[in-house]
Amino acid sequence: MIEDNPAWYQTWFETPYYHILYQDRDIAEATLFLQNLLAYLKLGQHQNILDIACGRGRHAIHLAEQGFSVTGIDLSPNSISFAQEEAKTKGLAAEFYVHDMRKPAHRQAAVVLNLFTSIGYFEDKKENLRAIQAFYESTAAGGHVIIDFLHAPRVKQGLVADEVVTKDGIQFTLKRSFKSGWIQKDISFQHEGKSYAFQERVAALELSNFKEMLEAVGFRIQDVFGDYNLSPFKAETAERLILVARK
Repeated sequence: MIEDNPAWYQTWFETPYYHILYQDRDIAEATLFLQNLLAYLKLGQHQNILDIACGRGRHAIHLAEQGFSVTGIDLSPNSISFAQEEAKTKGLAAEFYVHDMRKPAHRQAAVVLNLFTSIGYFEDKKENLRAIQAFYESTAAGGHVIIDFLHAPRVKQGLVADEVVTKDGIQFTLKRSFKSGWIQKDISFQHEGKSYAFQERVAALELSNFKEMLEAVGFRIQDVFGDYNLSPFKAETAERLILVARK
């Protein structure tokens, strides 16, 4: 379902400026996380993996390079086109297509991934449950879903309200706030004589929220980790909220 009035994630993720602003994301950290996950799950080679909200495919491409059968889906046509071209250039058989996470994927996978805080965007929080239901329907019997989400208390504690960063000659002004159960970032900048303003907004979902949603659709939570090294989740010290559940 795509709304008549585009939500922030339908516009911001489609712009080249999103990728300019976040071009320095830690690829080594993402790779380490995936290696730890693969060791934990003990996946056999060629098992199929579905990456939901895959963006430009940095996780999916890495998994395909390891020999897994990978499908990546995302709402952004530009991101999917980029991932398709990247896979083609590298000679990988990974599949990428435009898709809304609130609908089941075209086929089920043994492992379903939703990484880097890629849920919680919807204005109506019931839509998060719709997405989790779609995750369930996209997971093969006995398969796993892994959700990697921000740890809201840590974000709140370390919130930098105002920041200015320059990337590729563009000065981005960032204003962050935490209110009414939402974590919000307002982004403004000028480029080639034009002014732009975008927003990121994600629900401050916590472990209890995910536990309720996952169990409501039929998943059984297997483990909860607090960082990309897969340390046990401790609310006081966790860097991330990483849930592993089984169908």
